[in-house]
Amino acid sequence: MEWRDRRVSMGISQAALARAARISRTALSLIENGHMRPSVRTSRALERALDPFSDPVRLVHGGGALAAAEALRDVARETGRAYALTLDVAAWLLTRYQTPATAWAYVRAREAWTARLRRRSVRKAASGERADLVLLRAPDDVLADARPHEGFMLVHPRRLVQDSARLGGRHALDAARVYVELREARSPGLRLDPDALLKVYEEVVAST
Repeated sequence: MEWRDRRVSMGISQAALARAARISRTALSLIENGHMRPSVRTSRALERALDPFSDPVRLVHGGGALAAAEALRDVARETGRAYALTLDVAAWLLTRYQTPATAWAYVRAREAWTARLRRRSVRKAASGERADLVLLRAPDDVLADARPHEGFMLVHPRRLVQDSARLGGRHALDAARVYVELREARSPGLRLDPDALLKVYEEVVAST
């Protein structure tokens, strides 16, 4: 996907992307229209700026990850805005394997979501404070592929495994569990932590 397509897919303005990548809007326009090739440094800056996990909005609900996810779901019902849960809560809803620590959600117009959530006493996390709700910028395909499960909208299982494997740590176990339990979560070329996969596989075998 070309730079412009990726930017539009994530609902990011040209000015915002140029600012995040620390280049001029004119330079970005030339790059998007194929009139200028970005340097390696600029390409990396654009990749970072278009990464859904870059610059997340970290919020504190105070009632834990599941309550935070419920607040998100309620706002979606009130406003008609789309969202898709990933990582902790999504993995737990699908497998009941690990108690979720944080509700991670892909959304568009994060400022509008944050304003709505503030009405429910959700606030921005202070520096160093643990967030129990994190809003990520959503590419179009993530929201288009979202599916309902137990009253919540979840990312496609393949995306869930990719996100979980990417963050590693405790998320690696969720990635392995979803991978083992859901056939549709498996995609060729995905690298999973072998120790996490073995641990989960042994647990699944022992319980069946």
